[in-house]
Amino acid sequence: MLENLFSDVRFALRWLRRSPAFTLVAIASLAIGIGFNTALFTLVDALLFRPLPVERPDRLVDVFTSGGDGDQYATSSYPDFLDLVAQNDVFTGMLAYSPSMAAVKLADRSRLAMGETVTGNYFQLLGVNAIAGRTLLPEDDKAGAPRAVVISHRLWNREYAASASAVGQTVRIHNQPYTIVGVAPASFTGMVPLLAPEVWTPAAWVDEVEPGGIISTVPSPTGNTRLERRGTRWMFVKGRLKPDATNAAAAANLNLIGKRLQTAYEATNKRFEISTVPTNAVHIHPLADRTLRPIGLGLMLVVGLVLVIACANVASMLLARASGRQKEIGIRLAIGASRRRLIQQLLSESIVMASIGAAAGVAVAWVITRLALSVTLPIPIPLSFALRIDGRVLLFTAGVTMLAALVAGLAPALKATRPNLVNELKSDVSAANAGGRRWTLRDGLVVAQIAATMVLLVAAGLLTRSLMAAQHVDIGFRTGGLAILSTEMSMIGYDDGRAKQFYDRALERVRAIPGVESAALAERLPFSINYNRNKVFLPDRQGPDDTGVVLDVARVSPEYFATLGIQVVQGRNFAPTDTPASPGVAIVNEAMARKWWPNQNAIGKRFRVTTFNGREMEVVGVSADYKVSTVGEGATPYIHYAVAQRPATSEEIIARTRGDAGALLAAMRREMTALEPSVLFLDNQTMDAQVAATLLPARVGAISVSAVGIVAMALASIGLYGVIAYSVARRTREIGIRMALGAKPSAVVGLVMRQGLALAAVGVGVGAVLALGAAKAVAGALYGVSFVDPIAWSAAIVTLLVVSALANLLPARRASVVDPSSALRSE
Repeated sequence: MLENLFSDVRFALRWLRRSPAFTLVAIASLAIGIGFNTALFTLVDALLFRPLPVERPDRLVDVFTSGGDGDQYATSSYPDFLDLVAQNDVFTGMLAYSPSMAAVKLADRSRLAMGETVTGNYFQLLGVNAIAGRTLLPEDDKAGAPRAVVISHRLWNREYAASASAVGQTVRIHNQPYTIVGVAPASFTGMVPLLAPEVWTPAAWVDEVEPGGIISTVPSPTGNTRLERRGTRWMFVKGRLKPDATNAAAAANLNLIGKRLQTAYEATNKRFEISTVPTNAVHIHPLADRTLRPIGLGLMLVVGLVLVIACANVASMLLARASGRQKEIGIRLAIGASRRRLIQQLLSESIVMASIGAAAGVAVAWVITRLALSVTLPIPIPLSFALRIDGRVLLFTAGVTMLAALVAGLAPALKATRPNLVNELKSDVSAANAGGRRWTLRDGLVVAQIAATMVLLVAAGLLTRSLMAAQHVDIGFRTGGLAILSTEMSMIGYDDGRAKQFYDRALERVRAIPGVESAALAERLPFSINYNRNKVFLPDRQGPDDTGVVLDVARVSPEYFATLGIQVVQGRNFAPTDTPASPGVAIVNEAMARKWWPNQNAIGKRFRVTTFNGREMEVVGVSADYKVSTVGEGATPYIHYAVAQRPATSEEIIARTRGDAGALLAAMRREMTALEPSVLFLDNQTMDAQVAATLLPARVGAISVSAVGIVAMALASIGLYGVIAYSVARRTREIGIRMALGAKPSAVVGLVMRQGLALAAVGVGVGAVLALGAAKAVAGALYGVSFVDPIAWSAAIVTLLVVSALANLLPARRASVVDPSSALRSE
């Protein structure tokens, strides 16, 4: 058996060497199909499937507290975490962490770094060991302990040249000295695939960094810091199951503890439930995973069509090659070779070809992933994609390779070894002589290729049309000329008072920049990733036992509306008299006024925030509606609060210029740096760029599917060309007879073109039916266009038919110049 296998492989290699052109086209087709699939699996695996690089991730459980905005999978407070640790019966230990942004000063410069704030047992419970020094320990997380930090392998390489002397050195975070106690291994990049921390700091010093992620706040009767306030929820929690504990037992036990906390701390824990999810089922966040998984699988299906088309191409080529081997195969069958043995040999040839294609495909995938990693995304948060072609990816590639070999080689092998092979291969000629042409397996493969390409082109057309519609939608204000800078002054030691003075002076300097028309402060700007929400209680609609309404909110200065160009259509703007000591005021948008006070004057209406007995706010103005989160959103209730009534250390400065917003951005940075050399910018872009960032998923989807569609169309056109060229070669004698009898070259061209376009038309028809299902599947992601958009569908059909016609043209012209005398002498 093994000897036969080696013999088949040697024979296959000799056979491929004898036909270099055939081999090159076949391997290139498979390399493209396998390479695209491998590259996409590398991305999807990194985001959605690859387990955490920790000890026994299958024994870890994520623990969530339901959020004040109704999110079932939100964060926990530190006091709640301590109670969960003390009261559970199912975990050997529990850890807590939060993504964070930290102002890190290395040598003579400061910069913003992604980090994680973690409990002291974080590394121990995960089973992650330092490659230099040690990890954080529970002693590092105690009040008054020396400040310690673990740095990432990437930071260690970049800043310390991977020197062991880095351990023991000091870095300044929040202007405080932290001692580097260890270096994390290169394989460990934190809890979230996209966010690769550079520093891990103890939770005891959380007030010296800026926690990110999901943060909710309920007024706490006691406590002054994040570690003390039970109503401040900011930590993600994981537990490691005891050997005899199950996920179901953990869910029941934690739910019971949650009920106890609701009873014991009603002011902060009322209606807050505890839920659990196995860690292996969570990659980014349960809700994000729920959205991304179908997208990832959909993309895999789209790219899988390229492999299907490539396999059909190779199968078609193998069928053509079989006609040249009919005598060889017939003789071997006649002298006693079994059909099974011949099929085995023919399949080994396709497996060898697919294996070579897989090797080239891995190289293609490597190039694609490197290109993906080189792209800088237009968002303020630094992202890190751990895209590596590892054992998991290579195992996937091997599976795809075997599938491709079987799909491409099985049908030709079965057909080539049929006892009536000769008659089958001569069917074109005999059928033609009879006045018609019988469809062959190769024709069916071409139809399949064109149908698959039709699906891709329709999807690409719809996504592109949707993107164009989104780019031209009226968002309610003019984005041109707007520049944005944001910072968090607490990261460099400022309190609210000092930060207010800084922002007041910064606004003065920005307004003095030549060309600036206006400038304003805002806690949140349209299309930023800062999603601020409040729970709002309307006294005439809700009672003490109701949950309230969660609405989007922002703190803004009076100049905000003029700077963006948004009109206050009713009531007044914020005024200097709106101070922390004065009654709370708010400006709502028209959508909120219509929803909560229909056919009434919203001015003077009141509501309370956070709780039923929270601070009372009076509506003093109504603004025009404008887009806030996405360009595709409808009119959504939105509340503006006065910055002056709720000063904070984190603000965004937005300014409008008559000139170039990019130049203004540079000038704003200079002015703010002149005020405070250590200032760090979180957001640093134009409003045009910020809007473009919200369209990034749509743009990536449209470009990716279009690129895949173009590749698929190229492969399909090669397949169509091959079928028509093969048919012309087989019908040379027939064409010669036609021309000898007086047929004009134009008639021969028409004959061949009709044959090719008939295949294309059938493929387009079959593809249209399949594309209708695909279009319905992406309908939810479309904006401003229907899934039966006539322009997108017409463009796909016309493009396919034109490309098909071009693919037919060369064989048709070749047929039209056949010499009748030579053709009549041919076989």
